[in-house]
Amino acid sequence: MRYPPAVVIPSDRPASLGIARSLGRKGISVHGIDSDPMAFGMASRYLQAHLLPSTNDSEENKLQFLVDFGKKLGQKAVLFPVSDEDVILCSKERKELERYYLYLMPDHSTIINLLTKDGLTRSAEACGIPVPKMIIPADISELEVIAGQLAYPVIIKPVFSPSWLRPEIMELLRDNPLSGPAKVAYCPAPEILIRTYRQIVTYDSKVIIQEVIPGEDDNLVYFCFYLDREYKPLATFAGRKIRLLPVGFGSASYVRSFYDRELEDISLQLLHGVEYKGLGGIEFKKDPRDGKYKLIEFNARFGMWDSLGVRCGVDIPFISYSDAIGRQVENQRQYREDIAWFDLQRDIRAYLIYRSQRKLTFVQWLRTFRGEKDWAVYAADDWKPALYALYHILERPKAKIKKRFLAP
Repeated sequence: MRYPPAVVIPSDRPASLGIARSLGRKGISVHGIDSDPMAFGMASRYLQAHLLPSTNDSEENKLQFLVDFGKKLGQKAVLFPVSDEDVILCSKERKELERYYLYLMPDHSTIINLLTKDGLTRSAEACGIPVPKMIIPADISELEVIAGQLAYPVIIKPVFSPSWLRPEIMELLRDNPLSGPAKVAYCPAPEILIRTYRQIVTYDSKVIIQEVIPGEDDNLVYFCFYLDREYKPLATFAGRKIRLLPVGFGSASYVRSFYDRELEDISLQLLHGVEYKGLGGIEFKKDPRDGKYKLIEFNARFGMWDSLGVRCGVDIPFISYSDAIGRQVENQRQYREDIAWFDLQRDIRAYLIYRSQRKLTFVQWLRTFRGEKDWAVYAADDWKPALYALYHILERPKAKIKKRFLAP
């Protein structure tokens, strides 16, 4: 059987590699699109690299490129957007893109509700899913009135996460007591909340103030899935986030697969309640105060470490690909537990922070590498992406030096 091709956009993240390796090892042609020729996914032997014609990553540029590329392919390809911005683009422009691509998503309003923090909270509450307490102040005057009534610490979050991936906000939060890209701003006291809010709303006027769920980072869990057109789960898989970067509020650097019936039930309750179809992932944190899972985040895409499921027995990329082309596949909902996933360069940085907080010793850290594991970028049969990733790591100090000493 000659399989239709697949297209992954962008190609600069572990999720892109996970999809390319899953499908490419089965003989499926995978095309990767990115504006950066040094994006590490572009080096994969399982991915045919295609460079966006300019560094302009605007929606209009991407849409036109995808349409033109789809025409050249000569047959419909299965499309995998692996960033929130590209998910929204493919959702909003599906009428045009579905002429050239196959992919399954819920309706656009559901996508927007799930990818914005206020919309996700409303959707969760309508489905009876516990969520952290949150408020959206109208302005600084309202926040000043209520700041003294909140239980601290709290965090400030963007309504739409990618809106903070901009130089102004990342620089603004550089001295916030977190390490890594600006996902949240940690505020342990009212005066810090008011000051940080005042600075942030200069660049993002709609933000959320949310309570911090107590407990260690390994209380964070993630449920990956694929649901077909009838909202039936064809694939489910879960992992426990044991180390994060930034510590406390970041993305995983070390994960282990595990199964929890309670997590599965509450995840499917939400998915069925919003009539979700397609692939994605849901993050929860178990609250030690009441023992309940509290909803933290929703991803309407293949996630950073979801490829761990392939190693454990749940091949979500291939299942979603097969369902998109109308090919029957067996339900995959049983998998091996206690298999590890590491993003090594990020986990080294995370370890240094956990050690400084006296939460992890060097020997304890080394022990976590025992047993079977999956790597974020490296694979024995596909090692070139690791070289590209190393290039980016080595370039970071140079970029910081240039910014510090050569800036006007």
